[in-house]
Amino acid sequence: FMHLENLCSQVLNMSHVMSVVVNVINFIKHNSLKHRQFQEYLRELESEYSDLLFYAKIRWLSRGNCLLRFWKLREEIRIFMNENGKDIFELHDEHWLLDLCFLTEITIKLNELNRKLLGENKLFTDCYQDIKTFVIKLKLYKNQLLSNNAVHFQLLNEFKSDRKDFKKYAYEIANVITAFEKRFSYMEKYEEMFKIFLIPFNVDVELSQPIFQMELIDLQSNMELKCLFEKNK
Repeated sequence: FMHLENLCSQVLNMSHVMSVVVNVINFIKHNSLKHRQFQEYLRELESEYSDLLFYAKIRWLSRGNCLLRFWKLREEIRIFMNENGKDIFELHDEHWLLDLCFLTEITIKLNELNRKLLGENKLFTDCYQDIKTFVIKLKLYKNQLLSNNAVHFQLLNEFKSDRKDFKKYAYEIANVITAFEKRFSYMEKYEEMFKIFLIPFNVDVELSQPIFQMELIDLQSNMELKCLFEKNK
């Protein structure tokens, strides 16, 4: 599930954002002197954060935290880079900054799904439900963004600009939806069987597969288990 989710996230066409973020972080952190100067600069400003975070491609979940930290320190980064003779055009560009907002937030949402999939005592069926729920949310995000409504994207909403156009992000999300539906389509044929594990006391025994019928009858006839199931739903 997590591997497939990772592949789905890669359809986002946002390399123009990540390349700038990674290059800036590498410039600051790969040079020990620049790195110390940047940390000292943040201390002088009494910044909420004391450093940038590295992004490791093999650990793609690090991208969300890295992007969020970069976004919150964007002004400090812009001034520091300018003072070091590296004026970053994108940090003055509203369109690029909006793209950074979107990529940060959609990545954080993907990270949240990943954490759910990593949860303890997760059944296969629980993970599938998490995926289905996430796709429904993506469809809501897409429809709202098509109407230029970014109610579930706080950074986009808060960005001060008179040229906000969120429709292009709806198309990015549409690509993610297509990827999820394609890669997880093989699971649809098992949905009826999943009900046995999700709501066993509501399953029609006669409509279930023969290999489960005897155990279902035993289970549904056990009043103690049924009470426990109802209590913990």
